[in-house]
Amino acid sequence: MRFWEDMQSKYGFSDGEAMPDGIEVYREVYIRAVNQLAEQLGSGVRVVAFNRAGVHNWCLILMHHLSDLQAQHIEDFTAHVNIAAETCEIDEGMEEAIRQANELELDSLVEVTVTVADDFELFIEALHPIKEGDPLIAEVNGEIQHFYAEGRIRLVQEVNAFDGSVLPVGSEYVIAWVEQRAEWLDIARSSSEHPIAFALAASAIVLEIPAEIREASTNNAAVPPYCLRDFEGETLEDYGQFYSLAEAQAAMQRIVSESGKVVEIINGYGKTFSPFEADDKGR
Repeated sequence: MRFWEDMQSKYGFSDGEAMPDGIEVYREVYIRAVNQLAEQLGSGVRVVAFNRAGVHNWCLILMHHLSDLQAQHIEDFTAHVNIAAETCEIDEGMEEAIRQANELELDSLVEVTVTVADDFELFIEALHPIKEGDPLIAEVNGEIQHFYAEGRIRLVQEVNAFDGSVLPVGSEYVIAWVEQRAEWLDIARSSSEHPIAFALAASAIVLEIPAEIREASTNNAAVPPYCLRDFEGETLEDYGQFYSLAEAQAAMQRIVSESGKVVEIINGYGKTFSPFEADDKGR
């Protein structure tokens, strides 16, 4: 029973950091074998599975007096059960049961199968290297968003702050940091303040891409937020910003219909949106 000792303490399995695959199955095998031997050896103690909450090792085996387990079915001992009684020390019968169980090579009776997860192919399709300065790219409400540190966002879902408060939908923040692989945003109330929460990228839309990024970029993909500009180079500020391409296109058509003025759509990088040169991911 190579994992038996680890199951006796919350510090087992390297403080819970090195849990083997199939550990619950190993525990079930140990408990059933040890308890059967303990019964035949006249022990007044039984071993019981217990899943410890919180940090450290969660997969434990506890010992209880048999008299405290009368309300439990024997099959319950292999699944998590919270016994309303103090744990106990082993008696001679249990000590001998454990000794004999250790000689039975019980681990060889456990078969652990490792397979590739169903969503692995989707993961491979989306996998790409991350280069320094790349945005965190995520789809929110059907629009590709480009999140950069120092950019501004608006929440479209509630987010729990570090202090336990809830940041409401519609509230606006500055991105302090982006975690690419996890698709997390570290957000603050302003660029001069400390972060107050982690937010999933899917919980926000981009209000502003940082000016230095916009100036250096040649990206003319469908990346919000959008605005409209006439062919004399004047931004039509009265129409404001648009957070979906459909809204921007509708406004452009309305201007043409009402005034006959020809305008173009400007993306979040300040570049003319060109559907012929941009790919469908906004990369």
